[in-house]
Amino acid sequence: MKTKLLLLISALFFVGNAAKSQRITVSGTKFVINGKEIVLNGANTPWNHWNDFGGNYESGWWDNEFKRIKDAGGNSTRIWITCSGDGGLIITPEGILTGATEKFWDDVSDMFHLAEKNKIYIKATLISFDHFKNNTKHYKEWRSLVMSNEGVGSFVENYVLPFVEKFKSNPYLWSIDICNEIEWVNQNEECGKIPWDRLQYLVARTAAAIHQSSNILVTMGGGAVKWNSDKFEGNFWSDENLQKQFNSAEARLDFYSLHYYGWTVKYCGNFALDKTPEYYGIGDRPCMVGENPAKGVFNDAASPKLEVSPDEMFIKAYLNGWKGIMPWTSNGVDRNGTLDDFRIGLKAFKAKYPELIDPH
Repeated sequence: MKTKLLLLISALFFVGNAAKSQRITVSGTKFVINGKEIVLNGANTPWNHWNDFGGNYESGWWDNEFKRIKDAGGNSTRIWITCSGDGGLIITPEGILTGATEKFWDDVSDMFHLAEKNKIYIKATLISFDHFKNNTKHYKEWRSLVMSNEGVGSFVENYVLPFVEKFKSNPYLWSIDICNEIEWVNQNEECGKIPWDRLQYLVARTAAAIHQSSNILVTMGGGAVKWNSDKFEGNFWSDENLQKQFNSAEARLDFYSLHYYGWTVKYCGNFALDKTPEYYGIGDRPCMVGENPAKGVFNDAASPKLEVSPDEMFIKAYLNGWKGIMPWTSNGVDRNGTLDDFRIGLKAFKAKYPELIDPH
């Protein structure tokens, strides 16, 4: 009996350490796992059906999509946990988020199980600027939420922290992306033109809560480097600017995840040719490309001009100091392309640097 008990304890210890060893962390300007560098090359798979979780979620589809990315040489993807807030999450007319449906949690749980099965690291995007657009059912409620500390508190207490608690033991939840392209909520009339300080408060308070309750890495899907660099409009998401709005040392982003489309390349430079994180003044932590067209790196100045092909962009970006690319998208949700367009690039990177994609 004693021997069996010791074996059981040993097995549990091994499983616990194995899970711990799979957790991606940050060391300086690198992502590391089990003491070795890892580059997060993969894709965006934002949705199969809009607002999948708590809606028309298809387990088999996600299982197959993860397998396709893995077989192509990728190790990660980015998923929008809610696309517009129309389903899954429960929010009052006053902008207080009270929780989520049971089906929402069941669907998300299944997705993370499949990610672990296929060894695909997930960057989980909690919300998007779409939540605030005036063509969605609950946009007024979301605008009210972000405009009040009580509303942001309900977002953290009744969505963010339950999400963290339910899934923090799964090492394939690599990072949480607080909001997709939140800058448009400030820039666009259709999103309410919410003041910067309220958006910074949402990001800061959410980041602090995640850091205080888990080891999950935190980022924010930046709409363009112009809002992340003092060379342009300023780094709205620096530690200093976030902590001005929410006084906590944990109100910080672990890495920057920037989106690059043709207009950004035109005005801010090409990450795969000659623009490094240091050039933008953000080289103090890992930086990656969280979105760019699946068909390559374009410059819209030539309506548009392809400057770096998909077969070269992963390697060239890495040589410029970027720690991964997640093209938009694996499953072709729009005209930017599919996995078929950039598979050759994923395979080329893995062939040259296999230890950076699967360093175990």
